[in-house]
Amino acid sequence: MNLGKLKNLADQGSENKLLLTVARRELDPRGSIEVRELVNEPLDWDYLLATAFGHGLLPLLHKHLSTVATDLVPAHVLARLKRESVANSQSVLHLIAKQLKAYRLLKDHGIRSAIFKGAVLAQMAYGEVSLRQAGDIDLLIDRGNFAEARSLLESLGYEMAPQLTKPQLASHLAFHCEIPFMRDEWFTIIDLHWGLAPRSFVFALETDEVMSRLQPVTLAGTTIETFCDEDMVLYQSMHGAKHLWHRLEWIISLAELVRASTNIDWDVVVQRAEDAHAKRILALGLRLVEEFSDVEVETRILKSVDPEGVMKRMATLIKDQIFTQSHNIESKQSNLYNFKIMDRKRDALVSALRALFVPTFPDWEALTLPSKLHPLYYAFRPVRLSKTYLWYFLMRGHRRS
Repeated sequence: MNLGKLKNLADQGSENKLLLTVARRELDPRGSIEVRELVNEPLDWDYLLATAFGHGLLPLLHKHLSTVATDLVPAHVLARLKRESVANSQSVLHLIAKQLKAYRLLKDHGIRSAIFKGAVLAQMAYGEVSLRQAGDIDLLIDRGNFAEARSLLESLGYEMAPQLTKPQLASHLAFHCEIPFMRDEWFTIIDLHWGLAPRSFVFALETDEVMSRLQPVTLAGTTIETFCDEDMVLYQSMHGAKHLWHRLEWIISLAELVRASTNIDWDVVVQRAEDAHAKRILALGLRLVEEFSDVEVETRILKSVDPEGVMKRMATLIKDQIFTQSHNIESKQSNLYNFKIMDRKRDALVSALRALFVPTFPDWEALTLPSKLHPLYYAFRPVRLSKTYLWYFLMRGHRRS
């Protein structure tokens, strides 16, 4: 998307307020009035559309502007929003067809899988599959079924990307949680998951536990399985926390999921969060729901996971910075953040050490070693990172000077 010539972020008050107002499944009468009032103000439409796209809100922006303010929005903006919306709907339908084909193939070969995030989350949270921006296909399987699942996806024309040597793949399976399979020149990507989080982000909700509690839902006329409501709330809280909640739609889809899932057993959610050493992670997610929406979470639940209001203060800080923080998070910043949101300081320390030493795709791309020398990557990674960050800080210092 073309960002255009944008005003200074400090001058984007009306645009940001408009995005916060449309960031919900339905507008109440007061929200509709506010949208019309904001659209009546001079707006930087390039900034508005670019920021909406970056935060995953274009479908919701189009829905609400075309419903309550179509007479006030410039014609070229409405046309652009409609084009984006139609293109997104087409991409979502394409991905649904591809994921259902993969899901059925795995099922026919006795491999149980769960579809999550993407269109199924959009349906659960918003009631419409096209109200989230199209992304990747996410499938969760048992790690023991990876080799067979890989072979089946390859039979459909998907290719694991990147291709890894046997030691590299063993390392990736042990320390990470997913790997992409692509086809159609990267237009279709299946993220095949065997875990819920990488080991560099400690989150002790186990795959087999989640798979034992899957619930059936209907997607495009096909019955599939996805996470139960309690696990979905906890997973979405972890997913947002892992990425420092820099995308507004992650917060809104969690809020709307909570609103739509009227039978959530909150005592179960809290207990599972405690077992996974993720009460603070859950607390931050729920405090953000409180900050960004009118969805109400029981006071006793909020007090049980955030008795001193630490995560409430962090949620307020995130809200203040949601439109100004960079999406390119520094490793140092991420590690400091983990110390704040993880229940146990030792988990944050373990996460930092694993992030420092466990090799990943960029390490294998930067240095080619024979399989017998694979353990040397654990020494090479911190060296590569030190050079990367040294260059980064030197360039940042140069720009400031």
